[in-house]
Amino acid sequence: MTFHRFSLIARAAVVAGALTLAACSEDATSPNRTPLLPGNISAVDNPDLSRNVVVSPIVDGRIGRGEYTGAASFTFVAQIPSVFNVLKTPVTVYVTHDQTHLYLAATFDRKSAFHPLDVVAFEFDNDNDGDREDGDDIVFIRPSTPQNVAGTVSDFYRYNGGAANWWDTNDGGTLDGISAWGTIGTKGVFEIRHPLNSADDAHDVSINPWIFPQTVGLQTGVRLEGGAVGSNMAVTTHHPSFTTYCKLTISQSSTGVACP
Repeated sequence: MTFHRFSLIARAAVVAGALTLAACSEDATSPNRTPLLPGNISAVDNPDLSRNVVVSPIVDGRIGRGEYTGAASFTFVAQIPSVFNVLKTPVTVYVTHDQTHLYLAATFDRKSAFHPLDVVAFEFDNDNDGDREDGDDIVFIRPSTPQNVAGTVSDFYRYNGGAANWWDTNDGGTLDGISAWGTIGTKGVFEIRHPLNSADDAHDVSINPWIFPQTVGLQTGVRLEGGAVGSNMAVTTHHPSFTTYCKLTISQSSTGVACP
């Protein structure tokens, strides 16, 4: 699947700034499943805290021990551009929330140095009807800023009947969330924090888990530039596909993702 169909990335290539990639190792890409308590909370005083406390991930381009405990996760295979053929690499995505923000992290081995125009993107089907429509939310990150430093997320929305996309601020909206990236060798981590229910209803997904469990569509896109840096020739992988979505279900105490 070629990148020209993922128009948000093509547009973003012309816009200065986006975001960053994250530090990775075998431990970094495999979160420890033991819950961690904040230092000022005592599980001795309240044993239930060891089960119920929510530890919000730190968006810094690293996945530390316990950060994605209890997160939903899924893995798919992304294409990597090569001179002679197209290689493949497994991509693992973690999704969780702290009742205020949604956290998304993608980890994979690019097999070579990341390019500033590479992109990891998450697109939402806001009303979960399976169609790409005006107002559908898109957030993405690229390795074009310093590693392990959080910055403003690239926050886009769909318009023109869902056929095009652009910055939320282009239509009076706001950029909601932060992102960071980092690498160890050729392994990378991309992290994004995005409000579950921002005030920018015209451009962002709106989820209120305090009411009842809610489901939206979630599509992941990985665009990797081939050839020389700046060539803008790339391959793009969408998961599950360019026209389909995983089902992301958010409740007060859990996050679930089901992909076809």
